[in-house]
Amino acid sequence: MKFLFKYLVDLSKLKKLSPLYSYWHSDQNDLDESNRLLIANKDSPALYLFEKEPYKWEILFQSIIREILNGDLSSMKGLQVLLSSLSVEVRKKVLKDLLVNKIINQDCFAKLNKPIDLKSETKSNLLRFLRILLAIFTNPYGIELRRKKIHIYEKTGFLFNYLKNSFPK
Repeated sequence: MKFLFKYLVDLSKLKKLSPLYSYWHSDQNDLDESNRLLIANKDSPALYLFEKEPYKWEILFQSIIREILNGDLSSMKGLQVLLSSLSVEVRKKVLKDLLVNKIINQDCFAKLNKPIDLKSETKSNLLRFLRILLAIFTNPYGIELRRKKIHIYEKTGFLFNYLKNSFPK
């Protein structure tokens, strides 16, 4: 299955494919926040995550795509749930961008376009869970958090990003 993604992908492009890319590069003021919320799907099972915890949503988005690139196709359901939190237009754009940039292939594209079956079994993967949990607390993707940090992982993610950017390379 790993050979499904045999092409090289520039991982630095991944963050630009996120529907929240412009939000993270904005002032994140109330207007920016309102604009971010406009792209939400109000009927999604993942609406709370997208609306109330955008930092965690972004980390999950970036991490799950990396898992898929590494051949873990069982992560597709997670990506499907995250994409369900987006409006239909934005979801279609993100899927098209993922396909065009060779992040996913045509088979994955078709699977991600299908409705989510929340009752289907999911393969648990402890190592994947730990990698994503670590990413949530350490912010390896350099997400800029400018709004008030409520959760502990937002505070630690901000701190790690601040420290990373404070020291010259």
